[in-house]
Amino acid sequence: MHCAEATLPVHGGDLARIAARYGMNAAELLDFSVNVNPLGAPAAVLDYLADTRAMARALASYPDRDASLLKTAVHERYGVPKEALVVANGSAALLDVVLRALPPGRCLVPVPAFSEYRRALHACGQKLHALPLESENNFRLDLERTIDALHRELPSALIITNPHNPSGALCKKEAMLEIVHAASAVACVVLLDEAFIDYAPEESLVAEAAEIENLVVLRSVTKFYAMPAMRVGYAVAPPRFARRIEAFLPSWPVSDVAIEAAARAIGERAFERRSIAQNAALRGELARNLCELGVRVLPSAANFLLLELPASWGARASICERLVRSWGIVVRDCGDYEGLADRAFVRVGIKDRTSNERLVEACRSFSTREEIP
Repeated sequence: MHCAEATLPVHGGDLARIAARYGMNAAELLDFSVNVNPLGAPAAVLDYLADTRAMARALASYPDRDASLLKTAVHERYGVPKEALVVANGSAALLDVVLRALPPGRCLVPVPAFSEYRRALHACGQKLHALPLESENNFRLDLERTIDALHRELPSALIITNPHNPSGALCKKEAMLEIVHAASAVACVVLLDEAFIDYAPEESLVAEAAEIENLVVLRSVTKFYAMPAMRVGYAVAPPRFARRIEAFLPSWPVSDVAIEAAARAIGERAFERRSIAQNAALRGELARNLCELGVRVLPSAANFLLLELPASWGARASICERLVRSWGIVVRDCGDYEGLADRAFVRVGIKDRTSNERLVEACRSFSTREEIP
């Protein structure tokens, strides 16, 4: 059995730990290690949180265990039947309960992958079988290799992130459905993590998941709508399996404040369109500027970029440290991702233009071998 320490996930956004390590003020750090919409939360959410009477009512009441308000919002936005929805305190929590609802077995996971997958599989006694993605293919999911692995390994489950984390590579809807159908032929359940699909909504399988017996889709609300403090997300599955998943949840898993904030956010269609357009523009601009400095920028459909830094800049860990010490910039060191440890990969979230320009300026100091101020 692996020790508990080996399964602890690593995430971005741990500014308090980083600030303490370098003797800095966390408020002064520019955090590119997280992938949160730079537009901030929608006005409807902020207005609700500023309503002291509404907050007082929510604080004095037990939450709605059915999360009816959020289920209604998801139904109206995506056409998903309410009985196919399971609401919990974030998609990572939903991953846990979905895996617990499955019989013990082996899970196929394309790697590199979100570190929560390994932790969750370890916690519920599932065995992880890695399917390496190829750097030369920009870590895109290869349809034929994935289907071949399903037939060869006969896993009981398959976890896929779309767009992929940490690369941002997008798998088209038609190809994903082929994988789901191939998995069905070998009695394999597909857990499709769509944490970043809001930036490519046309490729989502959220509506199909209510009807496909071997498919569960996990959706996050907090990243796209810039409210990660509100731990809330939902899963979509065929109604009978949705009820089984729900049985593994604790009582009152989500506060009424989070439920209402998420419901209001999902209804903000203008915010959604503006976020997609702004992210595409800023992501493209940042990618071009970094490419000009010799950085390998992998194609991304999400609100982050995976970068392979030039060897001439030095070791990855040293670069990350110098970015913090000299520029107050925190990036996601990808050394802990399976398959990325021996290369200079880092991941950066897309922020506002001024912040992005600051990152480019810092990277330029490496490419020109200037002394960092």
